[in-house]
Amino acid sequence: MVKTYKKVVLRRDREPKPRLAVEVLMTDDDYKEQRYLFLRGFAAVQQKDPEDPTSFYRIASIHGLPYEPYDGVTGTYNADDNPNDQYGGYCHHGDILFPTWHRPYVLLLEQCIYDEAKKLVEADTKKDGYANDPRYVKALEDLRFPYWDWASPSTLAHGLPAFFSQETVRVALNNELDKNNKPKKYQKIPNPLRAYTLPKNLGTMSLVGDRGNPTQRPYVPNPGNPYTPEGYATVRHPSEDYLSRVDKTSLSVIQQCSTVFRPNIYQVFLVDDWRKFSNHGWLEDPDHKLENQYGHFASIEAVHDSVHLAVGGDGGHIANSDVAAFDPIFFLHHCNVDRFVAIWQAIHPDVWIEENDQTIGTFTTSPGVSINAETNLTPFRKTENEFLNSNDVRDIKKLGYTYSILEKGYTCEELLKSMLDYYHPNRYLETHWQVQIRVKKHYLGYPFTIRVFFDHPKATSSTSTSSPNYAGSMYVFARGKNTQCENCKRNPDMVVNGSVDLTLSMQRLDLLSNNELEIEGNRITLVAVTQDGAGISLDEIGLVSADIYRVDTDKENAAKFNYKFVNHVEIPGISSPSRS
Repeated sequence: MVKTYKKVVLRRDREPKPRLAVEVLMTDDDYKEQRYLFLRGFAAVQQKDPEDPTSFYRIASIHGLPYEPYDGVTGTYNADDNPNDQYGGYCHHGDILFPTWHRPYVLLLEQCIYDEAKKLVEADTKKDGYANDPRYVKALEDLRFPYWDWASPSTLAHGLPAFFSQETVRVALNNELDKNNKPKKYQKIPNPLRAYTLPKNLGTMSLVGDRGNPTQRPYVPNPGNPYTPEGYATVRHPSEDYLSRVDKTSLSVIQQCSTVFRPNIYQVFLVDDWRKFSNHGWLEDPDHKLENQYGHFASIEAVHDSVHLAVGGDGGHIANSDVAAFDPIFFLHHCNVDRFVAIWQAIHPDVWIEENDQTIGTFTTSPGVSINAETNLTPFRKTENEFLNSNDVRDIKKLGYTYSILEKGYTCEELLKSMLDYYHPNRYLETHWQVQIRVKKHYLGYPFTIRVFFDHPKATSSTSTSSPNYAGSMYVFARGKNTQCENCKRNPDMVVNGSVDLTLSMQRLDLLSNNELEIEGNRITLVAVTQDGAGISLDEIGLVSADIYRVDTDKENAAKFNYKFVNHVEIPGISSPSRS
């Protein structure tokens, strides 16, 4: 007999409480009861029947594979016009709803963890519960999903926090205390932040004996999405033994934090247009009329893309869009993205979504159809028969949470200055240089990276990213051809935009003494690489253009800045677009 489940409705009836930085939740004993509830609740969600729509498996599958309808939500997808018999994902990427769609996605997991934690608070001590102890009742009221700030000074110094890699975590199993006021009954449980073990096969094995199958040794990831057999866990920067490489992951995060995360998030706060701020992509623009409008800015989605690669690496689940959400850190990453979106909203309170038809669509939204603030954010329900839209999720306090920075009483200008001071890539420099890159997202057919080198014309895929000439990289967070969603196939010319800050590399090369420096395009070398580091010819990746910009900021007025086009990057075989 097939078990049936109630439809999942997102509640909006809780008093707003701040979401904590995960470092605070995991290390500060002032929040130990909340920590125990979060870890045990998250572990319980991961252990639920994979057919249950409140299970981690079903929640993670909303984002991509295994391309199955979630909670009975079907859409415009036509199975009769789909030769590969695949479903598309529900997620919005490359359009104006990227920030607002992912907001209820994190909220869904937060609610499911809360519901499991509530059972623990109400259970008696004989069932390893907390017997409605006032400390745990209060902790439950305050329990919200934590964020990991991948652009913080702490991340810049230390990389990925150690607790993301620990195999087990210690939790109190009930509310009983010893004479020292410490919990009497502790237990180590599998760490729900480290990995998720798949209860079903995920993805498709290409061939029997395929090296991209984790059961084979040595394990060598395929360039596309990783295949994960039932019983195998998600990994980050996997080794030949299919084990996460902790040191390599942390080093990757530190490097990207300095070269990509901080320089780009700094600029995101300065954007005052939702379309430019919200996403990394738009449809192909044959006449290049949009070039100057996008200027030096990085979108919140473009920065977000780079975090996926930094944490996942070659073969890591989070580095591949179709399976990214199965790594638990995905949701802490997206909680931080939501935090940045909420801060941006507070800085620009009058800016919101305007109707736009530049969308590749989703499983429930046809490509090219106009989308706006009232477009349904499927599959997230506000009632059994209605879905949330962006207007419903605009005010995070109405969703039951906030972020501490938003509770300090700052004016818009004060908040902007605070954020620019905190995330400034180099406080001593008022002038920065950047390379803006435009590339067709689905042209190659699997994820790849464009590395940028300064004054290194002979740079190749084997050139170390520890070189002083290495400026940074742009990650193209694409689906593989064998798992592309329906709308990816319909829009092969979708273009994504990214930026790489040149300033740190120029500083290492002692090139910043001349403030009137003009950079010729031939001083920039672009190197395209697959996730395993193999080189790709630039004419194979769908590169549209690469341009150098200069950005001048004003110390006295954080919102005042000037930017100007400097030069085209010389790319063999690609003509430079006109800016007239």
